[in-house]
Amino acid sequence: IGTGGVGQLIAVAVDLDDIAEAFGQVIDAKSPYTGGHSERVGHYAVLIGAELGLDGAHCRQLRRAAMLHDVGKLGVSSAILEKPGKLDAEEWRTMQSHAALTAHILGRISMMADMAMIAGAHHERLDGTGYPLQLDARMISLDTRIISVADFFDALTADRPYRKAMPVDVALSIMAQEVGTGIDAMCFAALNAIIAREAAS
Repeated sequence: IGTGGVGQLIAVAVDLDDIAEAFGQVIDAKSPYTGGHSERVGHYAVLIGAELGLDGAHCRQLRRAAMLHDVGKLGVSSAILEKPGKLDAEEWRTMQSHAALTAHILGRISMMADMAMIAGAHHERLDGTGYPLQLDARMISLDTRIISVADFFDALTADRPYRKAMPVDVALSIMAQEVGTGIDAMCFAALNAIIAREAAS
């Protein structure tokens, strides 16, 4: 590839970073309870990826997918996103639909199509009981596993309409119970290492 081609690839990459960040801000603006969520998930996903030895280019791609993981929530009513009580069965089905919507939306955009399954599978579980496709450990990529851990952590440590933010140690304790069935052990260990370093600095 020539020098001009390299320049074009860099420009496209920068554009994708900007687009992902802008989409993330729009997604988070949907509800007062999600302010900064996409940015934080992107931040933790990159830290986890780096802890696991992923290179800079891979971490950059990972951040884009993480920033866009909740784009499907743009198709979910704010009344459901901000409901202070328990969702009824129909509301829960609508809430769950955001994951499939994320994959559908990203899959229709050529420059983001490679992120569709990575981002849209963030609520899948290793034991196959997640949603929307009930994928199991054999079919869930490392990038998705990283995003799932980052998303889970931020969801627990941020305010939600139905509860206040949890302390970090409580959040990690809850997540530990999901290791091997819901979330990836290696990704969770990386998150723990990152949190420990942050606490010690």
